[in-house]
Amino acid sequence: MRTRSATAQRWVLSAITVCAIAAVAAPAHANPVVQPVAADPSVIRAADGKFYMYTTGDDWGDGHGTHDMSIFTSDDLESWKYSGDVFKNHPSWHPAGKVGWAPDAHYKNGQYSLYYALGDPTNPCIGLATAQAPTGPWTDLGKAVLCAKDVGVEGTIDPFVWDDGTSKTMIVGNFHGIYAIPLDAAGHAPAGKPVQIADKRFEAPYVQFHDGYYYLFVSAGNCCRDANTAYRVLVGRSSSLTGPYVDRKGTDLNNGGGALVLAGSDKWAGPGHNSIITDDAGTDWIVYHAIPRARLELPSGAQRREGMIDRITWADGWPEVGDGSPSSTGPEVPKITSPVKVSVVSDDAQLPASGGTVKAALRITAPADAAYSGKVWANYTLPSSTKEATLLQPQDVALQPGQSVDRPITFTVDSNASPGTYELIGYAGPSSDQPVQFGALMAQKATSVANKQ
Repeated sequence: MRTRSATAQRWVLSAITVCAIAAVAAPAHANPVVQPVAADPSVIRAADGKFYMYTTGDDWGDGHGTHDMSIFTSDDLESWKYSGDVFKNHPSWHPAGKVGWAPDAHYKNGQYSLYYALGDPTNPCIGLATAQAPTGPWTDLGKAVLCAKDVGVEGTIDPFVWDDGTSKTMIVGNFHGIYAIPLDAAGHAPAGKPVQIADKRFEAPYVQFHDGYYYLFVSAGNCCRDANTAYRVLVGRSSSLTGPYVDRKGTDLNNGGGALVLAGSDKWAGPGHNSIITDDAGTDWIVYHAIPRARLELPSGAQRREGMIDRITWADGWPEVGDGSPSSTGPEVPKITSPVKVSVVSDDAQLPASGGTVKAALRITAPADAAYSGKVWANYTLPSSTKEATLLQPQDVALQPGQSVDRPITFTVDSNASPGTYELIGYAGPSSDQPVQFGALMAQKATSVANKQ
């Protein structure tokens, strides 16, 4: 059984070759929205109104080792800022060298919950961590919620928990069948027999309720074979959480069914492992990862799985995404109520291996129906520290409704600088103590066994 644990895909870094600095977070209005790693994204909106994305653990080669599930923050679902990791220290019950993957995040009654996959090929397990804030600190349950041998099914990874207010059900599975498993009231242990709701072709279940139906989104095909991957998203619907789920033709997902939602294109390979988030206009957006065919691998040889977002249109009771391929719903973007929007934009895709200057701009945009006046400024972080330092002192901006203005910004990385990820973070707000919007751009300087960029 393939676990897709990032540990198995860790970057192998050495001092042989210095590769170029490259942008690893896209400008607003464009996919990808997170680079180079945002695998298996789970997105929620927190009590503070911001969006939080939780992703599978990986080693970015940024000087901080293996990230044990990464957290990104956004005001608008387009510009994402790295906001730390779930676990700074691995919980004691975790096997040595293992990190969490396939997180499933929830917010309810002031508490944030994060279910995640962990374990080995013979007995994969599901863990749980909770927090009072969306970026933690996180308190682990200290034991598995369930493992494959506990419930008598194989492939208990890729958890998704459905909470109807009175009971909790875990939907889980990885190419050994997708199962619905009742949980106890706390969500800490199984409390009933598993029910199979989809066959062995699938993994990464996600359930969305829409107009009287439960929609089961699943991913099929191997996620991680670079250009050869056939990873894709399919869906079925049911009037019951535990099925049967059928496709447009009425074929059961337990018997070969599944309506295609997303598949690869000339530009993107392997779109899949999705979650869904709703914007302020009530439009649903599918958040998932995909592999850019032009840059299949990181310098170390690890596969790129970048964060993507596309609009869902509900047509005749079925979810559709553009032409069925990644990034096909642009230039449409989520509609999020905000007094101002700021993004970090740059034309620098790649810089000399000896180091160089990132030339960017802070783009501040007022909403279409209101003027805006306030401050704009930028900070940065270095690979050796997550503490921000001021790069551009706050400046005043005054905009008419719908007006945008660009303020130039530069950031220089010399040839002796440490390998890793450098993040530029643009802010706007009444003052530097009260940011209301931000955008982020990251630049990466790494050493690798071969320059494959």
